[in-house]
Amino acid sequence: MKYSILHISDLHRIADEDIDCIISSFHLEKEKYKSMNIPPVKLIVVSGDIINGSKNENADVAKEEISKQYEVARKFLVALTKVFLGTDIKDRLRVVIVPGNHDISRYISRKSMEPIENENIDKLVTALWSDNSIIRWSWKKLQFFNITNKEMYNQRFDDFIEFYNSFYQGYRSFPADTEAQSELIDFPELNIAIACFNSCYQLDHLRMSGYINPRSLSKLTKPLIGVKNDGRLITAVWHHHTQGLPNENNYLDYTILDNMTQNGIQIAFHGHQHVSGILQERKDIFSDAKLTLISAGTLYGNSADIPFGLTRQYNIIAVDMQNDSCKLTLHSREDCTALNTMPAWDCGNVGRSKKESFEINVKLPHKFEKNPVEIVEDEINKINLFIEQTQDYSRGLEMLKNLDINNLMVRKFILDISLRIDDYDTIRELFSDPRTIDEAFAIIDICTKLKDLETFMIVLQSKFVSASKDASLRVLVEDAKVQLKLK
Repeated sequence: MKYSILHISDLHRIADEDIDCIISSFHLEKEKYKSMNIPPVKLIVVSGDIINGSKNENADVAKEEISKQYEVARKFLVALTKVFLGTDIKDRLRVVIVPGNHDISRYISRKSMEPIENENIDKLVTALWSDNSIIRWSWKKLQFFNITNKEMYNQRFDDFIEFYNSFYQGYRSFPADTEAQSELIDFPELNIAIACFNSCYQLDHLRMSGYINPRSLSKLTKPLIGVKNDGRLITAVWHHHTQGLPNENNYLDYTILDNMTQNGIQIAFHGHQHVSGILQERKDIFSDAKLTLISAGTLYGNSADIPFGLTRQYNIIAVDMQNDSCKLTLHSREDCTALNTMPAWDCGNVGRSKKESFEINVKLPHKFEKNPVEIVEDEINKINLFIEQTQDYSRGLEMLKNLDINNLMVRKFILDISLRIDDYDTIRELFSDPRTIDEAFAIIDICTKLKDLETFMIVLQSKFVSASKDASLRVLVEDAKVQLKLK
């Protein structure tokens, strides 16, 4: 199986940009891929910095600027999806997006903090560098600040989340848990899974360093084991690069990377450093497990966003999936114009290798055959993870309905979620012929609440209820007859 992954990063969209020129450049790229023997694009990975953001200290003005930038970004990604993946809304599910440092709303983080009088400097400095610190330091104002409104502080990604949810139109939602913003997106038809992380945990207008909360990884451990047992190529995406110069502090805390290799992640995509095709490899010398990190450059920034001497860049990764191995060929693409409105893409160098492409060979994990019970359990676990990440119970319920509704395990989860969201129609539709005591109690209770005599009569004639000798169920039935005035 052969396909390609389009890896873009650092879009830095601003409000007054015209997307037609860059979209036209990708139409041309799509044609060039054919002569380069690059297979069709099946996935698009966007590793953060969707917009340029706003430094305006007026909250209303900043909010308006950010909203306009996200609207431009949304239109661009919708158009890019149509170029490579298709026109159906569900084709957007093959676009994977994570936030970057420019995607935080600085006007919100400013409002969440108050200045501190610098009375006990030693104490404040110690607190500044402690884990999960709520103390910040401003070099511009030479003053300490305290996060006094944590609820507001946690809303600094709300504008990004609004954009994210709008792009996916309800088919995917950004994880709600601010302490563990991650999700595992599985593409069985491509034999690849992508773990998505927000590397901007605790990042704000005064703290630039990247950090992935370990809880974000730990909550994906079981799903990662599941896709590993399915023989998937396991990849990850976040925004920040993992090392920097002595005078920098805007890179990722690398300590999480060892945990990622232990969780079976072999390839990671990121951006942030504005340099494309940079490859790094982290290897565990004790287990031989390794993690290859692939950096994408700035897709469409201006001279202020791009380091001196560099230009716009992106990656196209050709994937050759075999039974027990996978070959990835990284192609670096560079804009050969002087940052013209319409880029002209050509072959770039992969890092300092001076090569136009670079091969990465990966051994796939052993695939374990599953029995039917395990297959159902896996599907239910995936849906539960989706619900946990998105809090979209209605969508999760529809996903469960696509499974075997005669399976008692599936029925139990459908019933639990239906009761949680008061979906009485689903309960009456699926459980008027109950199979268990819990189902019988639920459907009879609903019939009583809704005064639904017709459904109640169907329930009474069901095999389970008519044959049951359970005393509590008989009492419930008699009580329901009274309330429904059934003689």
